[in-house]
Amino acid sequence: MAAMLMGAVAWPAMATAQTAPATPSTTTPAAQSDPQEGADGAGGADEAADGEADIVVTGARPRGSVIGDIPPDQTLSPADVRSYGVSSIADLLTELTPQTTSGRGGAPVVLLNGKRISGFQEIRDLPTEAISRVEILPEEVALKYGYSADQKVVNFVLRNRFRSTVVEATGRVPTQGGQVFGEGEVDLVQIRRDKRFSLHTEYQESSALTEAERGITAPQTNFGLSGNVLGAGGRGEIDPALSALTGTATTIVGVPAGVADPTLAQFAGTPADLLDATRFRTLQGAQRQFGTNVTYAQPIFGNISASINAQVQTTQSTSLQGLPTAQLALPSGNPFSPFGTDVVVARGFDGDFSPLRQRNNALTGRLGAALNGELGRWRWTLTGAYDRSESRVATDTGLDAGDFNTRLAAGDPGANPFGPLTPVDLPLAARNFARSTAQTGSVDALLNGRLFSLPAGDVSTSIKVGADTNSVDSRSFRFGELRSADISRDTVNGQVNLDLPIASRTRGVLSPLRQLSLNLNAGVNEVSDFGTLTTIGYGANWSPIEGLRLIANVTDADSAPSPTQLGNPQITTPNVRVFDYVRGETATVTTIGGGNPLLRASNRHVERLGLTLKPWSQTDLNLTASFVNSRTDDPVIDLTAVTAEIAAAFPDRFLRDETGALVRLDTRPINFARTERSELRWGFNFSKPIKSQIQRQIEAYRAGQGPNPFEGLRPPGGERRRGGADGDRPRTPREGDAPARGDGDGPRAEGGPPPGGPGGGFRGPGGFGGRGPGGGQGGGRIQFALYHTVAFKDRRVLADGGPVLDLLDGGAIGNGGGSPRHQVELQAGYSNNGLGARLSGNWQSTTRVNGGTAEAPEALTFGSLATANLRLFADLGQRLDLVRERPWLRGVRVSLYVNNLFNQRQEVRDATGVVPNRYQPGYLDPLGRTVRLSVRKLFS
Repeated sequence: MAAMLMGAVAWPAMATAQTAPATPSTTTPAAQSDPQEGADGAGGADEAADGEADIVVTGARPRGSVIGDIPPDQTLSPADVRSYGVSSIADLLTELTPQTTSGRGGAPVVLLNGKRISGFQEIRDLPTEAISRVEILPEEVALKYGYSADQKVVNFVLRNRFRSTVVEATGRVPTQGGQVFGEGEVDLVQIRRDKRFSLHTEYQESSALTEAERGITAPQTNFGLSGNVLGAGGRGEIDPALSALTGTATTIVGVPAGVADPTLAQFAGTPADLLDATRFRTLQGAQRQFGTNVTYAQPIFGNISASINAQVQTTQSTSLQGLPTAQLALPSGNPFSPFGTDVVVARGFDGDFSPLRQRNNALTGRLGAALNGELGRWRWTLTGAYDRSESRVATDTGLDAGDFNTRLAAGDPGANPFGPLTPVDLPLAARNFARSTAQTGSVDALLNGRLFSLPAGDVSTSIKVGADTNSVDSRSFRFGELRSADISRDTVNGQVNLDLPIASRTRGVLSPLRQLSLNLNAGVNEVSDFGTLTTIGYGANWSPIEGLRLIANVTDADSAPSPTQLGNPQITTPNVRVFDYVRGETATVTTIGGGNPLLRASNRHVERLGLTLKPWSQTDLNLTASFVNSRTDDPVIDLTAVTAEIAAAFPDRFLRDETGALVRLDTRPINFARTERSELRWGFNFSKPIKSQIQRQIEAYRAGQGPNPFEGLRPPGGERRRGGADGDRPRTPREGDAPARGDGDGPRAEGGPPPGGPGGGFRGPGGFGGRGPGGGQGGGRIQFALYHTVAFKDRRVLADGGPVLDLLDGGAIGNGGGSPRHQVELQAGYSNNGLGARLSGNWQSTTRVNGGTAEAPEALTFGSLATANLRLFADLGQRLDLVRERPWLRGVRVSLYVNNLFNQRQEVRDATGVVPNRYQPGYLDPLGRTVRLSVRKLFS
């Protein structure tokens, strides 16, 4: 079925091939550019060769704007983008996390030039120099594109002309040592209006980081490399005769080193040998990853834009799970035993025995396609995708001591439990294996446009229909037991969104309300293994005064667990350390992960009220606030916390030994009865342009008061610039010329900076603030952003009529503590004259977990945490003095990253002030402070 869905992508194109394009708006040619235009860089050289001038659409919205009447919360110009000092769209989106985070929890929707694409993979690796504008819009805009209203929208508008080859090398090390990370990337990009080609290839590798390299103190075990002797069954007094020699009831003694046949007296004088396996346990495994991503787009059949994307990625990782151990049962009558009772010899093994390993191999692939076109006054989009992921996991389970114990029971003189042993004596037990193959095929069709007109404006609608198929084929071999699961799901879905204008000051309808519109939306999903799931939503969009916008909406949505949550293979991992809140101790357990075929569908009810305020039209300051109240029935939760309440509600997920110690934890997902959360997230963004040295030199040159700052420079390929090298001044715009623009953008969008920006639209060479590498507006930026989230309620109801976990007041569903009531995100940046610095910080308040039991409470405090990241970068291509002497520096950027600048880790303590073993700093943040150096070269 997946192949059929992909094949259907091209069908509507044939049906609309003869459709005439929409009538173009009146246009005005832009002013002629300065002689230096196109002198340098990728995009600049291309545009100069093309010879086409940008056009300004009079009275129209900026090129690439989204549909609908909701303006962006924030708009970034090329100079704003450049001030972040990042390399790709994916990196930029990561930097914009504070601005794109939705209180409703969804990841942002990504658009390209105001249109849907087959997936973020299409544009994620494009260099930031290719960006003309970035718009961040509220969740309600997602409805107009057929998405759910729990995601913000990020619209990337690309430049009309751009080409580049980018090579980047990155190295990273923690300041505490222990791991080395390296990455290399190569990108080829060419953009020519609606034609686009990009090829991205990357390879990265990181070494393993062990517990010993972070000073981890391992929890005590009874195993030792020389061996320890325990009582029968691994507990209790070993031998009354031994206790008589030691003068106390002895439960553990070490094996005398180098003695093949030790006596009871020698045992009495040997302390226990406690195994330290931290050198053989990894906090982060070694990993290698290779990937490639290619996209091609071009118009077909006249007015239809088409794109296709393919991606392949392979990942191999290996983690160490400790040394193999064995309990050797030594009966009292054995010739090697000086004891009068049966005992156990607990030994760990190195040397000829390799550490236990878990090996992961994953291969993922994706093929996506998108068509966008117009049918009269309607815009349509057809997207399709096929995804496939394969995973193979092999886990060592330890040694098979069965045959050797049989030899001990028989008194075999060749089976000495105290002497040297080899893998022949104790072979590896059968490994656990798990493999899974997940496939997804989908196709969606979206139609949006105007239905009819009301006095206050046009009634617009978006209609989306789609289908997808999912399958998960999994096999696992666990401790000799073979299990398999084959789960498939087919879904047909539809969604309708309707926008109704109620008031419009410009049309004289209910003018005191200024601008008001209502929104209605409904969706249905027919899921083959869950039946019919529905979504209903409604809301209002009101702008009572200039610069202020209020948005309110309510959504009620059903959702089914994913096929992977249902059908992932069982994966057993030994020697995993978790914190047992019940006993207040760190436990080394075997975890069971995978899918749960008994999961139920969930229902989520969300109420949201949002505010966006731009108090001054000439100042780039935006304030936003969003209050969200949500309730989810039957939510799907990964079960990782070991609390008394959770253990009582789901007793089959926890296994303890005779002493009460936790030995096994089933972490597979499960349904809780209900979750409830309400929060307020508010913040602001401020950006101020700074005039650069190049701009001042250009202004002086135009005024006849200084030399041409680009004199003596050559564009790529060594060609002399037109009219620049001989000192000719740029012409003065004639009366009636349209104003020059920074990068093809039209009138200023509400909430964003004016197009063109500082410099009067001057397009200097790329890397100097022009349209080539580092292009866009030539000035610098000061930028500051601050966001604060305060949670009013965050509760989990485990079962109907069962216990309630208040995550803000002592409850926990994971090993990371409760939910912080306050979270703060901060960003500050400065860039000018090719140099830049950015500082980002995060802070969260203290949380507490009420562990133990009602009879014996064990409180655990998770301290507040403040972290900061610093990035310094130098765009050497913007330094004319350097490029004039060393032309090869054109397009070069050097970046230095220091993450976790102050090497902060959360502090966790119990009621006595002691840090539990599981919460040692190396466990909470294995890397700590890291330093990363990146060198990037952009070629035209």
